[in-house]
Amino acid sequence: MIDNLELSSSDKELLNDINAKIVSFVQSDDTYLQMDPMNSYYRMMVHKVGTEYKLRSESKGNGENRSVRLSKTISTKIPDNFNKQRIIDRGIEIFYAKSGSEIVLRNDGSFGVSIKEHDEKILDRRIVDDGEFRIRNNKIICKQDSDW
Repeated sequence: MIDNLELSSSDKELLNDINAKIVSFVQSDDTYLQMDPMNSYYRMMVHKVGTEYKLRSESKGNGENRSVRLSKTISTKIPDNFNKQRIIDRGIEIFYAKSGSEIVLRNDGSFGVSIKEHDEKILDRRIVDDGEFRIRNNKIICKQDSDW
Protein backbone atom coordinates (compact mmCIF):
# COMPACT_ATOMS: atom_id res chain seq x y z
CA MET A 1 0.00 0.00 0.00
CA ILE A 2 2.92 2.36 0.66
CA ASP A 3 4.82 1.65 -2.56
CA ASN A 4 8.02 -0.22 -1.76
CA LEU A 5 9.01 1.74 1.33
CA GLU A 6 10.96 -0.09 4.02
CA LEU A 7 8.80 0.40 7.10
CA SER A 8 10.08 0.12 10.66
CA SER A 9 7.93 -1.63 13.26
CA SER A 10 6.79 1.76 14.60
CA ASP A 11 5.91 2.85 11.02
CA LYS A 12 3.90 -0.35 10.56
CA GLU A 13 2.12 0.30 13.83
CA LEU A 14 1.34 3.86 12.73
CA LEU A 15 0.11 2.54 9.37
CA ASN A 16 -2.22 0.13 11.19
CA ASP A 17 -3.51 3.03 13.30
CA ILE A 18 -4.04 5.17 10.20
CA ASN A 19 -5.94 2.34 8.50
CA ALA A 20 -8.13 1.77 11.56
CA LYS A 21 -8.99 5.49 11.81
CA ILE A 22 -9.76 5.71 8.09
CA VAL A 23 -11.95 2.59 8.09
CA SER A 24 -13.90 3.94 11.05
CA PHE A 25 -14.24 7.30 9.28
CA VAL A 26 -15.37 5.75 5.97
CA GLN A 27 -18.02 3.72 7.81
CA SER A 28 -19.25 6.80 9.73
CA ASP A 29 -21.61 9.58 8.68
CA ASP A 30 -18.84 12.16 9.12
CA THR A 31 -17.78 14.09 6.01
CA TYR A 32 -14.19 14.80 7.04
CA LEU A 33 -11.48 13.49 9.36
CA GLN A 34 -8.90 15.83 10.86
CA MET A 35 -5.76 13.87 11.75
CA ASP A 36 -3.42 14.89 14.59
CA PRO A 37 -0.36 16.99 13.71
CA MET A 38 2.51 14.85 12.39
CA ASN A 39 5.80 15.09 10.53
CA SER A 40 6.01 15.19 6.73
CA TYR A 41 6.83 11.47 6.38
CA TYR A 42 3.72 10.42 8.34
CA ARG A 43 1.58 12.96 6.47
CA MET A 44 2.81 11.41 3.21
CA MET A 45 1.71 7.99 4.52
CA VAL A 46 -1.76 9.36 5.36
CA HIS A 47 -2.09 10.91 1.88
CA LYS A 48 -1.08 7.61 0.21
CA VAL A 49 -3.39 5.49 2.35
CA GLY A 50 -6.22 7.98 1.76
CA THR A 51 -5.96 7.46 -2.00
CA GLU A 52 -6.61 3.73 -1.49
CA TYR A 53 -9.99 4.68 -0.01
CA LYS A 54 -10.68 7.32 -2.68
CA LEU A 55 -10.50 10.13 -0.12
CA ARG A 56 -9.50 13.72 -0.82
CA SER A 57 -6.60 14.83 1.37
CA GLU A 58 -4.89 18.11 2.11
CA SER A 59 -2.30 19.27 4.61
CA LYS A 60 -3.21 22.18 6.86
CA GLY A 61 -1.30 24.25 9.40
CA ASN A 62 2.36 25.16 9.80
CA GLY A 63 5.43 23.61 11.36
CA GLU A 64 4.75 21.19 14.21
CA ASN A 65 0.99 21.87 13.89
CA ARG A 66 0.76 20.69 10.26
CA SER A 67 -1.76 17.87 9.83
CA VAL A 68 -3.84 16.10 7.21
CA ARG A 69 -7.55 16.57 6.68
CA LEU A 70 -9.32 13.78 4.80
CA SER A 71 -12.67 14.30 3.07
CA LYS A 72 -15.06 11.80 1.54
CA THR A 73 -15.81 11.84 -2.19
CA ILE A 74 -18.63 10.17 -4.10
CA SER A 75 -16.17 7.32 -4.82
CA THR A 76 -15.01 6.78 -1.21
CA LYS A 77 -15.10 3.14 -0.14
CA ILE A 78 -13.11 0.49 1.70
CA PRO A 79 -10.96 -1.29 -0.93
CA ASP A 80 -12.16 -4.75 -1.97
CA ASN A 81 -8.78 -6.26 -1.09
CA PHE A 82 -8.52 -4.47 2.27
CA ASN A 83 -8.05 -7.62 4.39
CA LYS A 84 -5.59 -9.09 1.89
CA GLN A 85 -3.42 -5.95 2.02
CA ARG A 86 -3.05 -5.83 5.79
CA ILE A 87 -0.30 -7.87 7.33
CA ILE A 88 -0.14 -7.47 11.07
CA ASP A 89 3.28 -8.45 12.36
CA ARG A 90 4.77 -7.24 15.64
CA GLY A 91 8.14 -8.90 15.03
CA ILE A 92 9.85 -10.38 18.08
CA GLU A 93 7.74 -8.52 20.65
CA ILE A 94 6.39 -10.86 23.32
CA PHE A 95 2.95 -10.25 24.82
CA TYR A 96 1.56 -11.74 28.00
CA ALA A 97 -1.85 -13.03 28.98
CA LYS A 98 -3.23 -15.16 31.74
CA SER A 99 -2.35 -18.81 31.00
CA GLY A 100 -5.23 -20.54 29.24
CA SER A 101 -6.81 -17.29 28.00
CA GLU A 102 -8.32 -17.10 24.55
CA ILE A 103 -6.72 -14.22 22.65
CA VAL A 104 -8.10 -12.73 19.44
CA LEU A 105 -6.31 -10.71 16.77
CA ARG A 106 -8.72 -8.28 15.14
CA ASN A 107 -8.72 -6.88 11.58
CA ASP A 108 -7.82 -3.42 12.88
CA GLY A 109 -4.57 -4.75 14.41
CA SER A 110 -5.76 -4.71 18.00
CA PHE A 111 -5.66 -7.87 20.08
CA GLY A 112 -6.67 -9.10 23.49
CA VAL A 113 -9.13 -11.30 25.33
CA SER A 114 -12.18 -12.21 23.25
CA ILE A 115 -15.27 -10.10 23.95
CA LYS A 116 -18.21 -11.68 22.08
CA GLU A 117 -16.92 -10.52 18.72
CA HIS A 118 -18.25 -11.06 15.23
CA ASP A 119 -16.08 -13.54 13.33
CA GLU A 120 -15.69 -11.15 10.39
CA LYS A 121 -13.72 -8.77 12.67
CA ILE A 122 -11.22 -11.46 13.74
CA LEU A 123 -8.08 -12.52 11.88
CA ASP A 124 -7.01 -15.18 14.39
CA ARG A 125 -8.18 -16.69 17.67
CA ARG A 126 -6.09 -18.87 19.96
CA ILE A 127 -5.90 -20.19 23.50
CA VAL A 128 -2.53 -19.21 24.96
CA ASP A 129 -1.55 -22.09 27.25
CA ASP A 130 1.67 -20.69 28.73
CA GLY A 131 0.64 -17.02 28.77
CA GLU A 132 3.15 -15.75 26.20
CA PHE A 133 2.44 -15.01 22.55
CA ARG A 134 3.60 -13.03 19.52
CA ILE A 135 1.77 -11.58 16.52
CA ARG A 136 3.24 -12.67 13.18
CA ASN A 137 1.76 -12.52 9.69
CA ASN A 138 -1.83 -12.14 10.93
CA LYS A 139 -1.46 -15.06 13.38
CA ILE A 140 -1.09 -15.50 17.12
CA ILE A 141 2.10 -17.51 17.69
CA CYS A 142 2.98 -19.38 20.91
CA LYS A 143 6.31 -20.72 22.24
CA GLN A 144 5.64 -24.25 21.05
CA ASP A 145 5.21 -23.07 17.43
CA SER A 146 8.13 -23.52 15.01
CA ASP A 147 8.07 -19.85 13.97
CA TRP A 148 8.33 -18.52 17.56
